[in-house]
Amino acid sequence: MGPTLRVGPIGPGEELRYAAKRGPSIRLETDTLTHPGINFVYVAELLTRPVMFKRITKMRSLLHKIFIGTYVLEYKLNPAIKNQAKNVKRVWNNSSYKDFGIERVARLFLVMIQFVFPALYVRDITGRTGLLGRKLGVECYVLLKLFLPIIFFKLHLTGNFIVFAVTIYLLVETVTYLLSLILLSDIYASPITYKRSILLLFINFIEIGLEYAIIFSYLSIHTTDFFNRQMGSAIEIIYFSFVSFSTLGFGDISINDDTGRLVVISQIFTFILFVGLFLNFYASKIHDLTYFNTKEKAKWKKNITNKVRL
Repeated sequence: MGPTLRVGPIGPGEELRYAAKRGPSIRLETDTLTHPGINFVYVAELLTRPVMFKRITKMRSLLHKIFIGTYVLEYKLNPAIKNQAKNVKRVWNNSSYKDFGIERVARLFLVMIQFVFPALYVRDITGRTGLLGRKLGVECYVLLKLFLPIIFFKLHLTGNFIVFAVTIYLLVETVTYLLSLILLSDIYASPITYKRSILLLFINFIEIGLEYAIIFSYLSIHTTDFFNRQMGSAIEIIYFSFVSFSTLGFGDISINDDTGRLVVISQIFTFILFVGLFLNFYASKIHDLTYFNTKEKAKWKKNITNKVRL
């Protein structure tokens, strides 16, 4: 007789047998009490049916193929925090690039300020699982920053000072990180793919527009007659933010406060950085091959376990 599985109350003295496909006979014993509305026999059959495990395995395989593909990334990574400390030394000692004046001050600022923001620690933690884990971890963090302003609007938290401060903090992180990818390109590894970088830049663009909307919402709540008219919904503030961000300026909504005007100016400068610097830089390299999509795939696969990526 096969193993016994107790599945709970069904009826007085009921005993069932279930012959699992490609498996031993399983004896199902039940309690003597009934439990209306719950078919424990069906639940037990699902648990003991090998086809369910096959379906779960197929689902996992499908999700793996959708989000990861058919390859395996086995690069060994150095800890991100330790590597960032090495980058500070490289810039300080001019190890890989000779800079001076304003450029040197900007590079030192950008390489050191990364220790203040969460992205470095996300990269460090997720990097312990390998290159793929780090890249997916960074993407999840980018998406979290994208949806966070939406959550703040949905929960009506835009008038909270902590939310206002966190939004500015994350906004500064995004802008400084993007600047560092260009001004510190000599010490950072090339992107895994440039097309992926363009997609992440597009997400960053939307994120920054939403974060500026949070800032405008907070200032309008705490400043009398901040806008030229009363805002009826969060959509109107988001609309104004993206119209300002894209420098269209339809004029249907305007700001009466000097602080708000300074915020709009900073938003316009951010837009110029995006179009003139970030998108230009990556768009010009979109067809360039990287270490991930090299033509020498056979050699890359052969030596994959011996390479160390920073």
